[in-house]
Amino acid sequence: MPRTEHVVVGNVPFHLTTAILRKLLHAPSWSRSVLLVQWEVARRRAGVGGATMMTAQWWPWFEFTLGGRVPRRALRPAPNVDGGLLVLTRRPEPLVAPTDRERYRQFVHDVFTRKGHGVAGILANLIGGMDLARSLVARAGVRPDALPKDLTVEQWVALFDHAPPRRRRR
Repeated sequence: MPRTEHVVVGNVPFHLTTAILRKLLHAPSWSRSVLLVQWEVARRRAGVGGATMMTAQWWPWFEFTLGGRVPRRALRPAPNVDGGLLVLTRRPEPLVAPTDRERYRQFVHDVFTRKGHGVAGILANLIGGMDLARSLVARAGVRPDALPKDLTVEQWVALFDHAPPRRRRR
């Protein structure tokens, strides 16, 4: 990719969407990206009907929006599913410091993959105790029974900001 600021526009092979998104999200110089991907993938990455872990992990640095639906009959050769325009825009001011990116991404991963009933139950398992977890979700404006996919970027950032620092795994 170019080292100067640029825009990425592409028709992504549907079976390579996640791999291409990962590469793109790690690339430093682009400001906006418009990608034609599967309709359901575009919806999920944009947080419609619930966000994916990947979206939640990158939200503080990028906005993910749904640009529209492209009917399969408009494409040649016609795929089996409709396409969707996924628009990614780099935030001018990140919601989490770039120096905290890996710690934030690990926090989101842990919340998405840990067992528990709702975000409060998951956090209780992560940070040690239901009282602390309930206090944390209340400060972040999150319902205790909410699922990780249902949180907004603001709620993720608030949970991360208020969570006690975790010890490194050995």
